[in-house]
Amino acid sequence: MQPVIGIIGGLGQMGRWFRRFFESQGLTVLIGEPGINPTCAEVAAQVDIVVISVPLHLTEAVIRELAPHIRPEALLTDLTSLKQGPMAAMLDHFAGEVVGTHPLFGPGEKSLEGQTIVVCPGRGDRWVPWLEDLYRQAGARLEVSTPEEHDRTMSLVQGLTHFTLITLGTTFRKLNADIDRMELLATPTFRAVYDQVYHLVNQNFPLYAYIQLMNRQNEATHAAFEEAVRQLRQIVLARDADALVQVLEENQRYFEKWKQPSS
Repeated sequence: MQPVIGIIGGLGQMGRWFRRFFESQGLTVLIGEPGINPTCAEVAAQVDIVVISVPLHLTEAVIRELAPHIRPEALLTDLTSLKQGPMAAMLDHFAGEVVGTHPLFGPGEKSLEGQTIVVCPGRGDRWVPWLEDLYRQAGARLEVSTPEEHDRTMSLVQGLTHFTLITLGTTFRKLNADIDRMELLATPTFRAVYDQVYHLVNQNFPLYAYIQLMNRQNEATHAAFEEAVRQLRQIVLARDADALVQVLEENQRYFEKWKQPSS
């Protein structure tokens, strides 16, 4: 039996992407959006797999609202960038099958081939393995994680990275930097970093804002970053070359145990 898929938030960018994906696999997909028919509750009540794809800050409220309407034999899953809150909401408010997912790619990708999806197991042995197999057969790499480990890792992979890029962009703006001139004098390292800054300032701003604000792990990560900047600034202000070289050597020793980044 092929399941019917319901995407709540199916008109958003990732909702549209996964609608196209599921339909490309020959599956029937229903869309739930506020203000259109059928209603989100009606969609949730009709389908075998409910996929929550709403803005991050609305996810838990939508789960609580829709859980009573979902058939008990169905699967409830999500596509959100954080996992602790959404997973707790799904497990607490719905007694059926639950799995959390975080696709580590954006809506510009053409297919699942070579993409990574984080999977946070909840409960269920019917639709959960079916969905995981569907993703694998489409070429995705599934990485299993607990919600806690996911959010802790994402505080570095997304939280700290975005925080740093936002800070760089803000610094360029406050210094009224002449970007055209910087491009003419750019090193390869600067070009790589500037590409990421430019990419970020053309993204979904509310999503990036809530990734900063809602990940409970970000506070400790931001504090560590702030302390590292403070210490490095003190070394620079003191013109202490030996201390700066020591920091670089310590970093080198730390990263030696990890594989070289892919190009």
